[in-house]
Parts: sequence; C-alpha cells; structure tokens
Amino acid sequence: MSFVNPGREQKIKVESGSDFNILIVSKDAMKFGVSKTKPKNSDFYTNSNFFTKENSPIGLVVIKGKTVSSRVRGGGYFYVKNGKPYVRAKSCPGGTEFSSQSILWAIDNGAKNKRLFRTSSGKEKVYRTIIGENSNGDIMVISSNRTGLVSIKEIVDFASERGMTEGILLDGGSSVDYKLSDGRNKATLQSVPSGLKSILDINEPTTYIYGNFN
Repeated sequence: MSFVNPGREQKIKVESGSDFNILIVSKDAMKFGVSKTKPKNSDFYTNSNFFTKENSPIGLVVIKGKTVSSRVRGGGYFYVKNGKPYVRAKSCPGGTEFSSQSILWAIDNGAKNKRLFRTSSGKEKVYRTIIGENSNGDIMVISSNRTGLVSIKEIVDFASERGMTEGILLDGGSSVDYKLSDGRNKATLQSVPSGLKSILDINEPTTYIYGNFN
C-alpha cells in the first residue's frame, strides 16, 4: 500500500509482509534528523545506534551539527548533509547536520557483509532493522514485524533482493522501536508499544533516526 501526505504529491511506499515491514521514501519526501530521545511529534522514527549497559550510544552521533558521541572503528552510517539523507557502509563525511553510526555495516555497493552471517549473534533469530538506499537513492527501512524473528543473513538477503545497495544494521532484539504515521498522527506501522516495553523492563534506545513529511 502507499499513501500521500495530505496536500502533497510526494509518495512513500509501505509494505507489510509475514516477517517484515518495509518503508521506501524518496530523499525529497521527508526531512530527516537524529535525536537522543524518542521523537514525540515526528511522522516516522526508528531506533538507531547500539548502546552500552550504561545507556551511552556506541559510535558517532551528530545532532544539528554538534557531535554528541564520537565515531568508533568500522560499521556504517546514516547521515544528513545539505538537507539530504544518506546511508553508507564504512564512511561518513565531515560537516553533517545529523549522523548516526551503526557498528554493523550490511551492504556496501551491493556486496553483502557475509562475515556477519557466520557469527553466533548473527545466527540468532531476533527482531532486526536495516536501513539503506536503493540504486535510485531512495531511503529504505526494513524492520521485523511483531512476529518476524530473523537472522542477519535473512534480513540482509531480503533487503538485497528488494534492491538495497547500501545498508547498515540498526540495534536489534528488544531495542527495535519504530513508528510510521500517515501524516495525521495515526500509526500505520508500529513495533512493540513503549508501554509494553516498560512492563517488560526493556531499556529505551539512546538514539533515534526520525523523519517528517515535507
């Protein structure tokens, strides 16, 4: 299914399958950013950086041009530069308005990071999210739905089959937290509600990527 932001012609594509929810959005359809807390008034958000037991983000976080967490070796990046969002495995330019680093890159110029497939954590069946770009430069977000417990190989293979050419894995497991509204503050796609996470004593993620319709 797809829907149009009221009063706009820009479309985003939304799909819901047996294991995954999928969002594909052109760079011009949303204004993206990064936040240290869950956005309350955004049309879209997803958790991003992995974080420590002390609830500190692991890797680069830039918010409104200010570095609030330093980059670590390896991984990949979501960033906004000159108002446009990008996803790149292994590299991030300077002078970004917003940045969020994952410690796990998944797809680099079409090549899968198959080393991750062989790790013990990569073989675990858990909730997962991958964010990336396709050959058109559209931003793609593929995340487990409420029954989609998958391995890294399964989500990376699926993303590649759907046309993702650059991709990074966001913090998975109980950290998976995302929402997409229809522009009228009505949830169209949503992960496990925060209230339930509180009951289950699950820590809130430390960093989010968000978007608002232009």
